Amino acid sequence: MEASDPAPQQGKCRDWKAQRGPGVLVVDGWCTYPSAGWMTELREMEPQGVNPKDLLLERVTTVPEGYQPPVVRGIEVHFEKVTDSEYDTVTIMPDELTLEVIDARPKG
Repeated sequence: MEASDPAPQQGKCRDWKAQRGPGVLVVDGWCTYPSAGWMTELREMEPQGVNPKDLLLERVTTVPEGYQPPVVRGIEVHFEKVTDSEYDTVTIMPDELTLEVIDARPKG
């Protein structure tokens, strides 16, 4: 990449959902990229923020090396954390997107 080349696109993500199940927190979303070879994942940020009820996640994107055909590609993003913590929200950085956690545990 030359110095004058624009930075690679980091993808557009949508349909994020955070759910709490029995002993687990799950975050899912969908990202599209301008070519094949892109990868994305969610990782817990270190350190976490000041609010213990908000889980901070970082969306990490791996850019493909070499030529990739310019075909729009969608990737499902999945994060799972085994925990008994009662998170109210999940914040995804660098997007600064905050999701309310849906309680998907069985009622009873």
